Amino acid sequence: MPVFDTFDDDLDDLAERCADPDPGVRRVAMMELAEAVGPEAKVLLLKGLGDDEASVRAAAAKALDEHDGPEVVEGLVRSLEDADAEVRRTAAETLSEKKEPACGPLLIERADHADPFVQAAALRALRELVLPDALAAALKALRSPVPEVRREGLGVIGYLKAEAALPALIATASDADPGVRRATMAALVFLRPGGPGVPTLVAGLTDENWQVREEAAVSAAKIRLPEAVEPLIARMDDPVWQVRTKAANALGRIRAAAAVPVLGQALASGVSNLRKEAAAALGEIADPRALAALESAYDDHDPDVRKLVRWAIGRCREA
Repeated sequence: MPVFDTFDDDLDDLAERCADPDPGVRRVAMMELAEAVGPEAKVLLLKGLGDDEASVRAAAAKALDEHDGPEVVEGLVRSLEDADAEVRRTAAETLSEKKEPACGPLLIERADHADPFVQAAALRALRELVLPDALAAALKALRSPVPEVRREGLGVIGYLKAEAALPALIATASDADPGVRRATMAALVFLRPGGPGVPTLVAGLTDENWQVREEAAVSAAKIRLPEAVEPLIARMDDPVWQVRTKAANALGRIRAAAAVPVLGQALASGVSNLRKEAAAALGEIADPRALAALESAYDDHDPDVRKLVRWAIGRCREA
């Protein structure tokens, strides 16, 4: 598809097709405008957000992913209230890709909208802007009766790494919705070993929902949380292999020498991803006690596992 950089004959043709009586023609024109650059193309797409046909509006919202500016964000925010569900969904997805701090106040305002969909979309778009002013809106979102809004509020807090939110996070760790509890585990990445809130993250490693346990292990790895070593070792016997894999990664990041036996046993797992993480963890820990288990996996049938096993053996022999 050609890229247009001026309002030349090709863009003139697109402008004509944007006004065609056939909505199918207008929709395709919107799709092609995604490859055009310059203010004229942007104007046509913003106008497309107000088209009578929902499929055209959705195409315009998607194509605006390639265009920047506060007017683009404002147009997408308005489209969050569109009568058509597909238009709202597409506008929300495109908006979440925008990273324009200047539009923060507009998004913060929408984070308190009466419609939970608009609230959640605005919060999602606020995440990567990392605006301190968004914290109040995120904390308020945690009191929403709608789980999706609470989850998106937690996403904002996670990016802000706001210690002031810790009391609220401790409360959401016991939320009835597993998705909210999982988002809470992800948001706790600002914790420090020995600090308040650590028991909340450690407790997440035994949550009834496996995705919550998995996310707790991921956060424990990022923090390199020594208090999580024993619970993580216990998770190496988790019924869900994804949890075992993240636990192995965390034990390696923490360099938990106490985990050498269970990590060695994991090298015999039928799950190659788990064997890879176990070998990598043993290499990080670099304890000579792991040599026997590593040498038994020297000829693993997975080339990635073999590579990590041989690297880990070298590390352990150097220790």
